Amino acid sequence: MSETPVSSWRSGPRRFSWIVVLLVVLTALLAQGCSMQLPWQAEPTPTPVLPSYQPNGENQPAQTASETTPAERAAPQPVDAAAAAPAVAPNSTSSYNGEIVPVQQVAVVGEVAGRVLELTVDIGDVVTAGQLLLRVDSSILEAQREQALAGLIAAQSQVDLLLSDPEAADLAAAQAAVNAAGAGYQRAVDGATDEDLTMALAQVRQAEAAVNVSQAAYNQVKGNPNIGMLPQSMQLQQATIGLEAARAQYEKVAKGATNDVIAGAYAQVTNARAQLERLERGPKAAQVRAAEAQVKQAETGLYLTQLQLDKAAVKAPMDGVVAQVQTSVGSMAGPGAPLIVLLSHDVKILIPVEENQISSLALGNPATIQVDAWPDRSFAGTITNIAPNLDPATRTVQVTVRPVDATPELEPGMSVSVTLGE
Repeated sequence: MSETPVSSWRSGPRRFSWIVVLLVVLTALLAQGCSMQLPWQAEPTPTPVLPSYQPNGENQPAQTASETTPAERAAPQPVDAAAAAPAVAPNSTSSYNGEIVPVQQVAVVGEVAGRVLELTVDIGDVVTAGQLLLRVDSSILEAQREQALAGLIAAQSQVDLLLSDPEAADLAAAQAAVNAAGAGYQRAVDGATDEDLTMALAQVRQAEAAVNVSQAAYNQVKGNPNIGMLPQSMQLQQATIGLEAARAQYEKVAKGATNDVIAGAYAQVTNARAQLERLERGPKAAQVRAAEAQVKQAETGLYLTQLQLDKAAVKAPMDGVVAQVQTSVGSMAGPGAPLIVLLSHDVKILIPVEENQISSLALGNPATIQVDAWPDRSFAGTITNIAPNLDPATRTVQVTVRPVDATPELEPGMSVSVTLGE
C-alpha cells in the first residue's frame, strides 16, 4: 500500500529539516522576548497631576505616576488627616440668599357674627395694640345683656329676702292664717252647730214658701194652651229647684263634714304653721346656698353676654402694620372668618446653612444684609436663632438673622443676600 503525500513529509530527512527550522525561529523569538512588545501591550500614557498646595506657600509639581517605581505604586501611601481636611480660615465668609419675613404675622378673625358697621383702618396703616379695627352690629347682644342683668337682680333679691329679718306685720299675718285654719279644722271635726242647723232649716222653709207662691200663680193660668211659654211656669220651676238645693244643704249640715273635708282643713292648718315657723326661724342653710347659686349662675350669664358684646369691637392684638383688609362696611362677619392681617414692625431672615458650616455658627455672630432695593447700602445683622435639627432632604440647618437696628428700609417680602462672618 503506497503512502499519501501528507504522510510522506512527516518521515525521513525532510521531516527533520522542518523541525530544525522551527527551533531556529523559536530561539530568535526568545532572544528578543524582553524588548519585544505586542501592539496591545503598549505602556499607558501617564496622567498629569496639578500642582499641590504646600504650607510654605510654594506650589511644587506633584510626582507623576510614571516617575514612581512599580513597588512604590503598589505600596500604600500614608494619609495626612490635617492636610486632607478642607482648610477654613478663621475669618471666612459665606453668602446665602433668603427672604425678609415679619417676626409676627397675625390674621385677625371675627369672634361674633354680625354686620360690619364701622371699619377704621386701611392697608398700610400703623396700629397699636388695643386699637379699634372694626365694629360689628351688637344690638342682639345688648338685649341679651339686659335680660341677663334682670335675672341677676331677681336672684340677688331672693337672697336678700331670705337673709333679712321678718317684719312684725308678716308675723301677725302668718299667725292669723294659723288661727283661721285651726278654727276651720275644728268646725269640720265638731260638725254643725245648732245655729247652723237652724239657718239651714230656715232656708228650706223659705224655699218652700217660694214654691207655694209660684204654684198659686201657676194654677191661675194652667188652663192656657200656651202655659209653657208663660212666666208663671218658669217661676214655679225655679222655685222648685231652689227648694231642692235648700233641702240638700240642710242634710249636708246635719250630717257633718266628711273625711276629705277634714283632711283638707288639717292641711291648711299645717301649711299655715310651717309658714309661721319659717318666718320665726329664718331660712335654712340649704335654702341660702341654693339662692346664692342662682345668683352665681346669673352673674356668669351676664359675664358671658358682656364678653360676647365686647368681642363685637375687634381690636388690634399687637403693634404692627395693616397688610390686608378682607372685609368692608356692610358685609357680614362670621366667627373664625379672617378680617385683617397685621405684620409686626420687626423682621427676620431665614437662610439655609450647609451641614459642614454648622461648627462655625454661634448665636450673636455678625452678619451683613444686602437687598436689591438698596444696592449701595448694607445693614448689620446678627444670628438670633439656630434650628436644633437639619433638613434631611437638603442637609441644611435653618438659621435666623435679624437686623441689629430698626431698619424700616427692610420690608417683608424683599429678596436678600446675607453674608455670615466678618
